[in-house]
Amino acid sequence: MPKTFWFIISYLISFLILLKVFPTIIGSLVVALFFTILIDVIASYLEKLKISRKISAPLSSLIFYGTLVYVLYSIIPITIEEGKKAFDTVTKIDLNVIPGRAGDVLNTFLDTTNNYLNDLIVQIATYIASNISNFITVGLLLIVASAYIAIASKNLFNSIDKFFPNSEINKAKRFLLTTYIDLRKFVSGQIITAFFVGVITWFLSLILGFPYAVFLGILAGITDFIPYLGVVITALPLTLLGFTNFGISGVIKAIIILTIANQIETWILSPRISGGKVNLNWFLVLISLLIFGQIFGVVGVLITIPLLIIIRNIWNIFVYPYLKKI
Repeated sequence: MPKTFWFIISYLISFLILLKVFPTIIGSLVVALFFTILIDVIASYLEKLKISRKISAPLSSLIFYGTLVYVLYSIIPITIEEGKKAFDTVTKIDLNVIPGRAGDVLNTFLDTTNNYLNDLIVQIATYIASNISNFITVGLLLIVASAYIAIASKNLFNSIDKFFPNSEINKAKRFLLTTYIDLRKFVSGQIITAFFVGVITWFLSLILGFPYAVFLGILAGITDFIPYLGVVITALPLTLLGFTNFGISGVIKAIIILTIANQIETWILSPRISGGKVNLNWFLVLISLLIFGQIFGVVGVLITIPLLIIIRNIWNIFVYPYLKKI
């Protein structure tokens, strides 16, 4: 087995250990790297519109971070407000018409649920207030780290020979370049898919009369970058808005919106846009999401597909050729 293989494996293991020991710092750096690639891809799209690199780079950063701030600023108050409305509505339902113990059980359940919601709202508000400085620190770290990575990326690539055996430096560069290109393809496909998912969610929410239709569309697009869990995040405010504005029929409308957007992504967008770019088995992705999510939390979910890309390239470039020689 080539020496470069063992170097890459040792770096990968060291990274996973550091991620487990220092999840906030290392996780922030990983997300910053993802943001850097994402912003670079957006800038490349803008360049196709005859916008110079000096303008497209800061403009893409402004678009991305502005959208992210808008979502984070809006989702918590909307979810809390609509959640409180939903449970206030439920607790006002008169169940006296239900005879016997069934009505008593339902009333007890609703009272317990209402008390739980009130406690939950207080806990969320307390948690946000007590950790606001940490959120600001992480946010600033993401911005600074992504800016530094963007500036220093060329110098980092030129310093590869300091981290791998000189006799196999070309193979190391081939692996890193292939992996970076695959990551860009993945991000590029995700951007296009997320854009269409956001537009579909916004359009369906608008024609079905949902308030905050623009917010719901942007939220669906942003969270689409989180495999499988993005639709769950979008479902919460969407379902609550449906219930508080239309009742049970609103919940059905929300389910219809989520189903249509998810099915179009699954059967049309992902196969045509992302399928040929990354080509990873969906079942392997699902199992890996569960494993890495269990070990590393939210960051584990975010890095699942990039890790699978890295592992696949290690296999194709180092392991498979070695096995063919045996």
